Amino acid sequence: MKYLYWLIFCFAIVPTYCQNEYTISGNVTDENGHLISLGDVLLYDINQKDLVKYTQLLDGEFKLEGLLENSYHLIISILGYQDYTEEIILNENIELQIVLKEALTQLEDVEVVAAKNPITNRNGNLKIDTQNPIFSSMPDPIDVLAKLPNVQISADRESISIIGKGTPLIYLGGQRISFEEFATLSVDAIESIELINNPSSKYEAEGRAVLLVVRKRNLQKGIKVNTSETVSFRRNINNYFNTNGNYSNGKSILQGNFGFNDLGQWESHTFAFNIPEEDIFSDYLVLIPLNMRQEFNGGLGFFHPLKKDDHVSFNTTFRRQTNKAPIETETLIRSEEGEDNVSSESKNDNTKDYFSSNFNYNARLSKEFNLFTGFQYSSFKQTLDTEVSNNFNQAGFNLDEIREQEYKINSLAFRVDLEHSVSDNLKWEFGANLNEARAVAFTKIQEFEGNTETIFDFDYNEKLHSAYSALSGNVKNWIDYNLGLRIEYNKVTGQLESEVSPLVERENTNLFPKAGLNIKLDSTKTISVNFARSISRPNFSGTSTIRTFINPFLEGVNDVNLLPTLSNELSANFQWKNKSINLTYYRNANPTYFTIQYDDGLERAILSTINLEKESGFSAGLTLPFSHKKWTSTNTVSLIYNKIEDGTADLGNTNPYVYAYSNQQFAIAKDTTIAFGGWLLTRRQEGIFQRNNMLVLDATVTKTLFKKLQCAIRLNDITRAMNFEESYSINGVEAEGVYFADAKEMAFSVKYVFGNSKVTKFKNKDVDENLDRIN
Repeated sequence: MKYLYWLIFCFAIVPTYCQNEYTISGNVTDENGHLISLGDVLLYDINQKDLVKYTQLLDGEFKLEGLLENSYHLIISILGYQDYTEEIILNENIELQIVLKEALTQLEDVEVVAAKNPITNRNGNLKIDTQNPIFSSMPDPIDVLAKLPNVQISADRESISIIGKGTPLIYLGGQRISFEEFATLSVDAIESIELINNPSSKYEAEGRAVLLVVRKRNLQKGIKVNTSETVSFRRNINNYFNTNGNYSNGKSILQGNFGFNDLGQWESHTFAFNIPEEDIFSDYLVLIPLNMRQEFNGGLGFFHPLKKDDHVSFNTTFRRQTNKAPIETETLIRSEEGEDNVSSESKNDNTKDYFSSNFNYNARLSKEFNLFTGFQYSSFKQTLDTEVSNNFNQAGFNLDEIREQEYKINSLAFRVDLEHSVSDNLKWEFGANLNEARAVAFTKIQEFEGNTETIFDFDYNEKLHSAYSALSGNVKNWIDYNLGLRIEYNKVTGQLESEVSPLVERENTNLFPKAGLNIKLDSTKTISVNFARSISRPNFSGTSTIRTFINPFLEGVNDVNLLPTLSNELSANFQWKNKSINLTYYRNANPTYFTIQYDDGLERAILSTINLEKESGFSAGLTLPFSHKKWTSTNTVSLIYNKIEDGTADLGNTNPYVYAYSNQQFAIAKDTTIAFGGWLLTRRQEGIFQRNNMLVLDATVTKTLFKKLQCAIRLNDITRAMNFEESYSINGVEAEGVYFADAKEMAFSVKYVFGNSKVTKFKNKDVDENLDRIN
């Protein structure tokens, strides 16, 4: 701990340089003083050759953010009014009051069709505009996330990974949130989602990439409510209902959202594995024909400004998920003792409850100093009751096991951040986080054959204290740099109540440096180089004793001794206008993957996440956005080489593979948009693991009626190609299997907007750095 406090003291004497970003905002009215509800706001370079930024005018308000000091040409184009143009020299935040004149020529029938690319690319970071009708018509944010290039959603929709990056951090309002909390958000409350491939040290050390979720800041004075309904046809029928609203008195803001999803999920996977040393072979097929899953999502937030830059806010999020999932399994087990064909049926009642609440206080202490502090409490509880019946060799079903399992975790976090602006071009950021979590896991297994009862009562405690300092700056307006260091002290203990010695006991302090350099060759070309060291810790639930029955010979078990993965990454990016080329090299120690192993003591196979020795690789990617009149196009392609190694595994020939993504949109009329696209993965041999190729295609049509009613038809995984095949040989087990995904879908959705308002802002941050581990 003394090193932690020593480094915090050192951070307190380090200055920081940065290049400022500015904002252009404004109100647009007609000559009678009435707000103009809808229009296009375009910001070009001073020569009007390249489009720098685009946004829509909504209820007379617009805002263009993240602009560098420069000269620009602003154009506001609205049907029925003369175009407004202005040259702007931007060296500070600008707020405009604009009055438009009606067009002199009256036309009886006019249709204006234009399109802007909903996915933008800046220095290798990709941002998706969720206000685009294709994405705003989706029922929940997980569906939107799946449309972002390089993002992969798991078949059970409960985890996320980035191609070549692994599991990302998720941030909302500049602070970290969990995947559970992200899933509770309403799509209508989200303005954009950005994939940051090289996050600075301001972000936590856990994760090599960040998904930055931005709420809609322009909440309206008065009352506004959005309601949407989606019916989805997969193998079973799914229904999504969502509503969100906000109320403002012109100063304070109250906002809330509620969603109810009634889902009929279908799941299946099959694996065949051989254990030569034990002379055992097994082949099984698991099927969940109808998992009756209900989700209640909601949240409530309150924001109150104290003075110009000071405010307090309070926010809560909750989610309750219930599953009634009958599981059917067919298993073949062949050994020296003979051959068994087993049919298994298990009844599973599973509930998950997630709750998070935070309080924020932000104060501008002076012109140079800004203070943010916050508290956050989060909890998660899961119960799983299972009845298992087996039928050996057609002898009839017998009730063999009853399992009662419960897992609970409570997490408390405190955060403080201080920003110091030494001058207009100097900035220093530093802060500290304190987080403590306690979890308990209880498992009772009654086996009727032998009349035995097994009980696991496991306690888990973790402390995570961290501090950081970040430096960023600009040299002669053509070199931007950022330097940062985070130090984290972590202590973990886990113990069974029946044991004297702990099962897991670790205490360590790690340093996580980050550095970045942007070199501007000219106004359109930039070279970026970044280095980062990061960590990926296992989810809290992954460190519990919860067990899952798969078949009489195979058990799903968590590894309480799972170690975090440490990563070192070096990357470079060349940006030309909106196009980019990127290169990345990385090395990971203790990477984690799911494998099947054989347990001599239990005399059965175990499916669990384990630590492997190392992983390394490189990737080269190309991003090519394109827009022309009614057509917008985003295309990415990456060549990836990834090698996973372990001394207990057979290492295959590692071959590079290709990932490609394409999204094409056409504004065929003023209120009608069609889109189609998809993604491709070629066959992958990643050292230990061999995986299949996939080509996934989708299409969407949206149409807006009466200005406030949006209708959409979506077709996903048209060719039903999203099945994950995998084979490997490790720890004496040779395995090959397929995870079948129920992704082929036809969905119909409608959304209606009630209300009218003027603009105000809602601000709130999550302060718990470990939220995405609470699941």
